[in-house]
Amino acid sequence: MNANRLKLVYEGLPKTIKKLLSPLFIRVILNNKVYKKTLKELKEFDELNDAQKRAVQFEKLKETLIEAYNNVPYYRKRFSEAGFNPEEMTDISEMEKIPLLTKDDAIEAGAEILSRKKIDCYESVTGGSSGRALKVVLDKDSIYKERAFTNHFLGKYGYDLRNTRTLAFWGHNKDDDYYFSPLKNEIVISPFKLFDEKSFPVVWKAVEEFKPDFISGYPSAIYLFAQMMERNGKKRKFKLVNFYAENHTDEMKRYIEQTLQCKAVSNYGHTERAVFAEEYEDGYLFNGLYGYTEFLPTEIEGEYKICCTGFISRKMPLIRYVTDDVVRFNEKGYAQIQGHKFSEVSLISKSGSKIFKGALTMHLDAFKKVKQYQYVQYEPGKAYLDLVLVETLTEADKEEILGYLSRRVENQLDIELRIVDSVELTKRGKYNWAVNKIAKRVEQ
Repeated sequence: MNANRLKLVYEGLPKTIKKLLSPLFIRVILNNKVYKKTLKELKEFDELNDAQKRAVQFEKLKETLIEAYNNVPYYRKRFSEAGFNPEEMTDISEMEKIPLLTKDDAIEAGAEILSRKKIDCYESVTGGSSGRALKVVLDKDSIYKERAFTNHFLGKYGYDLRNTRTLAFWGHNKDDDYYFSPLKNEIVISPFKLFDEKSFPVVWKAVEEFKPDFISGYPSAIYLFAQMMERNGKKRKFKLVNFYAENHTDEMKRYIEQTLQCKAVSNYGHTERAVFAEEYEDGYLFNGLYGYTEFLPTEIEGEYKICCTGFISRKMPLIRYVTDDVVRFNEKGYAQIQGHKFSEVSLISKSGSKIFKGALTMHLDAFKKVKQYQYVQYEPGKAYLDLVLVETLTEADKEEILGYLSRRVENQLDIELRIVDSVELTKRGKYNWAVNKIAKRVEQ
């Protein structure tokens, strides 16, 4: 049984039944052939020296390029026009012959960027945090591969899918108190629950009953949770905090580690599943078994754009795909990741708390019709969602978007849709996910 079918089985079950059946669902993951093979490869890869790792990565890269050339019309044309034949590739530097791929390129390519091979797959949509959403077609096997990479990384800090209990802050509750995921043995609590001080007793009751030892989710939400614990005189020691979907400041990390009495790390990746980086004491390392990552200089000295070619999903291969994130490297060769996943821009909830980007990104079918979006706020607790469209939204589409947001924001933000011709850019012509006019109005 694959993960999608498992999800259909458990979604309608009461939480008490989900919890009882969780060990069974977890065994399905642990016994999956793709998951086990990927985990074995990761463990073997860790034992190799740098030269051996580069050799393995080169073979996987060449295999990926050959398959794309033979089965994907878009790459057949691009490679041929560039005079690049992956069969004859002998050195990784030859990748530079292949044109770069942007999100807009992938959107415009449409079905031409899909493999003609018969591969079990499913559709996802990027969160559109760069302003435009991309429909991504992913191999179903990539679900198990992704889980193996994540669990392998967290396993270095004591995570064990068989018995670890996780408290997660992301998404929305689906229930009054929390949502339970039996595949991860995880309770999911909406970050918006933390914007209302009156909700803390409900949140803390769920924590005390579930007894989680790991915490994962948006760093901005985990930071709020740690502050609420301190204000309410609560103490609890955790084994690890794992940040994702947003970057974090050093100050946030120090405070969380001190309050929750454990180490905090982060892993970096995308819905597109073309890159995976793991944070260690000195910074991030990019996993060479997940994909091949290039670093392209920007106009700013010492800054590089992340350009990736993923290995784990073949139905819609992304080759030399340029992300919106940038990195800098320290003297030890570790990366410091910056970019659109972290921004000081925030919206203000009804309670006065700051709402950061991670809590308001959307993965919706209706967003395939949206070219760009931007939140605009003039007063606390209210915001417009401005949409630049490539296709007219139906009333059902609008209801889907507003219903999704209503479930997420826990009554902390009233949102109204506006269809516009363009979104507001900064003075330097840069896009921001949100424009907060509140401070400007106060200054005036």
